[in-house]
Formats: sequence, C-alpha cells, structure tokens
Amino acid sequence: MKNSRVHGPTRIVHRKAAICLILSLTILFVSTKTMARIPDIFQGYIIGGIQRGYAAVSSFFSRSIGAVSQLRSLQRDYEALLDKMQDYELRERDFLALKEENQRLKELLDLPNLPDTKKIAARIIARDPSNIYSSLVIDKGYVDGIKKYMPVIAYQDGVEGLVGKIIEVNASTSVLHPLYDQRFFAAARLAKTRAEGMINGQGFRDSPLNLLYIPKSEMEQLKQGDIVVTSGLDQVFPSEIMIGRVESFRLNESSSSLVIDVWPSIDLSRIEYVFALDRGPNE
Repeated sequence: MKNSRVHGPTRIVHRKAAICLILSLTILFVSTKTMARIPDIFQGYIIGGIQRGYAAVSSFFSRSIGAVSQLRSLQRDYEALLDKMQDYELRERDFLALKEENQRLKELLDLPNLPDTKKIAARIIARDPSNIYSSLVIDKGYVDGIKKYMPVIAYQDGVEGLVGKIIEVNASTSVLHPLYDQRFFAAARLAKTRAEGMINGQGFRDSPLNLLYIPKSEMEQLKQGDIVVTSGLDQVFPSEIMIGRVESFRLNESSSSLVIDVWPSIDLSRIEYVFALDRGPNE
C-alpha cells in the first residue's frame, strides 16, 4: 500500500512532465513554422507594396516627362504657327499696298485728256518741310521734256485738280511750286457764274486758298460748295482745271470785292504722282 501511495504522485509528476514536454514541442513547432513564413509574408506584402509604389512613381515621372515633352512640341508648333501668321500678315499688307498702288496708277491712266496737251507723268520724291519756302521735287527733268512754268495737275478720288507749276528744272529732277504757297497766283473763275478773279495760297497746306477780286455782286448767287476753276487768262494754266470748292466768303474791307475761301480739290498731303502739262511750242 505504501508503494502504491509512493508511485501515485510520481506518475502524476511524470504525466505532468510529459504534458509540458508535448506542449513545449507543439509551441516550438508552431513558432518555427511561423518564423519560417515571416520572410514570405514580408516579401508578399511589404516588398510587393514597395514595388507597387516604385512602379506608380516611375509611371508618374514617365507620364510627366512625356507631358513636358508634348508641351514643348506644342509650344514649338505654336511658335511656328505664329511665325506663319506674321508672314501672312506681312504678305497681306504688301498685297493691299500693291492693290492700292495699282488702283492709283489705274486712276492716273484714266485721267481725262486735255486738248492739244501732252502729259508727262512724274512721281513726287521730296517735300520741303518748311511752310515758308514750300516746294515739291519730282523725278523728271529737262531730259524728260519738263520745262519751267509748266502747269502741274493730279488725279485723286476721281477728280482732276490743279497742283501747281514748275519753277526749277534740272536734268532728272524738277521743283514744283504748290498752289497753297503764298507766292502762287493763278487766274481763276467761279464755274457757275463765270465771275473772274485770282487764286492765291496762304502758305499752309492745311489752310484754304483765297479767291480774290470777285465782285461783291456775286454774293447773292454764291453758295458754299460752288466749284472754282482756272480761267486760262494768265496764259500759264489751261482753262477749266478744277481748283477747289467754295468754303466761305466775306467782304474785303479795303475794297468792294469778295474774299472767298476755297478748299483745294486735291489733298497735297496724299498725292504721290502728278502730271506736268506740255502745251507745245507756246509753253
């Protein structure tokens, strides 16, 4: 009985020890398997996440570089288009200038013929900037048939009008005395009433001319817009060349005649081509 009582506790201890050993081995086995799987988990999740992040960043930079390259290409195309537009604008301006030049030349070629008069076409190549000594220089001289005191006309906006006369002739150029100069005089008349007078410049291109010596009896018939033409009585200018239109009129305080302001039919600030009139041997 005593041995039985002794072996009872021993068996219990051995049984407990066996259970602890089994549990320890089980825990060790499970821990070893878990530790063995940690690199797979790390590789599957951590490294995979890093790779996916790297791929996303690489893709972002690749797309960004592609977008920048595309923007540069678009900018080059845009600048090329701007250059083409500027070139087209320059060509359009040249075309319009050429068209206007052709129209002016066409108008000059359509200039009505004056009887027994030869017209010598010339281009204005210089202007005197001074209002006191006003003059224009044309590109024709005595080798082209230009003579001193030749009348000069122009054609502008469908109107033939007086410009002035030649006062100096060189071999290939001549000096033109414009009608707005204070030293310019020409025999003139009112086209409607035929009243005769003398046209005189006031010295300024943007000022009207003065028609002098018109009798005050013409005041009742005179109207703004009436046409003034050359009379031909001075033996310098052919008759019936348009000078301008009446702008205003008043009595001359020192005489019984009228002073009539006449606005020239030709705007001398815009003319480029003129015609010198050769009237033959009597010139």
